[in-house]
Amino acid sequence: MKVAFITGASRGIGAATVKKFVEMGWQVAGFYSQNKMEDETNVKYYQMDIASSESIKEAFAKAYADFGQVDSLVNCAGVFNFKKDLLDYTDDDIDKIIAINEKGMYITTKVIMDYLKVGSIVHISSISGQKGSSSDPIYAGTKGAVLAFVKSMATRLAPNIRVNCVAPGPTDTHMMRRHDPERVEKLKDMILLKRLGRPEEIANAIFFLASEEASFITGATLDVNGGMVLR
Repeated sequence: MKVAFITGASRGIGAATVKKFVEMGWQVAGFYSQNKMEDETNVKYYQMDIASSESIKEAFAKAYADFGQVDSLVNCAGVFNFKKDLLDYTDDDIDKIIAINEKGMYITTKVIMDYLKVGSIVHISSISGQKGSSSDPIYAGTKGAVLAFVKSMATRLAPNIRVNCVAPGPTDTHMMRRHDPERVEKLKDMILLKRLGRPEEIANAIFFLASEEASFITGATLDVNGGMVLR
């Protein structure tokens, strides 16, 4: 049975991804920051600070000791600051969003290389990382960094480890529900399919890239956005 390490596992896309992997017969080490989770069949949860190198090292070591293997790393941990403009950002805001969305991706990838010798890595970007965002350029910048990092690590880790990316559009998660309802309706109108994505739809794409169904795909970004961005 294969094992996936999944960050941001307590809610939203991360929780849906845990469920998908289990349904497909994998075991999961799920990592959460604050929302404590109880172990389930084929899932063990570990508290971890995604912005701390020491915390990641400790949590990954515990999970590897418990499972004895890892076949895929999926980074779903992320944060959105709900700022309206660059001028609204404080230095602390900038440090936090970079630490979670960007630095955490770098460190988890670095640490997993001690354990993952053959398999796959999937990181999560966003349409904001692809087209930019005038209203939230820091978030967009961190998600743009994901795209470049995926290409870099796909080159570095080939041929034994595939590294890919999913770029979701607006998705019906706890973070999206914090938006002003009028803004959400405007977003829906910009999507060709005229609705938000569902977390399980993003999870399906993540599992595909992590699995052997995508065995000849690396360094790629899979758009799951309902037609909001066409490339």
